[in-house]
Amino acid sequence: MYKVVVTTEFADDQLMSVAKEMLKGKAEVILDPCYGSEDALIEKCKDADAVLAVYDPFTDKVYSALPKLKLVSVLSIGFNFIDADAAKKYGIAVCNNPHYCVEEVADHTAALTLALNRKLFEYNKAVKVDKVWSSTAQKGNIKRMCTQTFGLVGFGNIARRVAKRMQGFGCTVIAYDPYIKQDFADQFGVEMVELDEIYKRSDMISLHVPLNPSTEKMINAQAFDKMAAKKPIFVNCGRGGLVDEDALLEAIEKGKISSAGLDVFVSEHPDLENSPFVSKENVIITPHAAFFSDDSNYEQKTMAVQHIIDFFEGNGDKVPVVNGIRTPRA
Repeated sequence: MYKVVVTTEFADDQLMSVAKEMLKGKAEVILDPCYGSEDALIEKCKDADAVLAVYDPFTDKVYSALPKLKLVSVLSIGFNFIDADAAKKYGIAVCNNPHYCVEEVADHTAALTLALNRKLFEYNKAVKVDKVWSSTAQKGNIKRMCTQTFGLVGFGNIARRVAKRMQGFGCTVIAYDPYIKQDFADQFGVEMVELDEIYKRSDMISLHVPLNPSTEKMINAQAFDKMAAKKPIFVNCGRGGLVDEDALLEAIEKGKISSAGLDVFVSEHPDLENSPFVSKENVIITPHAAFFSDDSNYEQKTMAVQHIIDFFEGNGDKVPVVNGIRTPRA
């Protein structure tokens, strides 16, 4: 039997029940949260063959101190908090969880976009708080959906589903992704364009790229300046670090964008008491919840555990490794 340590502070009873049931007779499963500490990871994972993790800082320092570790199975799609390249140096596999919540994030993106376009929160406030019953209270601020262009930054699994949803409302969909060719995008009815074209043409913009050193703060002051002519709706259900938050705040306050739907911030624990975004009436904020449904919550756990099983049973080709290691090191 091998040993699996659940290092995330976000583990719940369902995760532990799923892990222990699926790994029964295969592995010992231990819950030992490390709360973002490299030293705690080193101490608590010293006998681990695999870990179930999210937001845990697996770094070169950690890998070098864990000679038994063979696999880091990440519960989330994003894995920017883990140094996958350093893991490869030690022969340690890292896999993410790329499929469990794609429908939910696409739904959430579309929902934020529709709510912002139809001014649902403004109408709701007008009726419930201001006691104003007027359909024309937003006159001049609402465009017909089918006349608008929706721009996707990134065209992976989630973005393709967002495209389908927005096309259902009649939107023209364009996308930027340096790894996607037009002949592939043709099957989705999406035009691939350069990033500046997204800023220039889009009435609505949504982010769907992974966070890494090349994409960190890619949406910056210069990007918002290029959006200013169209004043688009801006939605981020990806990673907060993709956006320069100071530039975003300025873009909101100076009207470079018309409104924003934000499911993520740079911090996973934002200071809501002092956040300047909370008071903005043209900003909808959700608590990094785009991924969540009862279905995805369960699938997240079963899929992440199945990756461990497949890896140790010689089925590494089924595991979504992100650093090329598909077999356990000796």
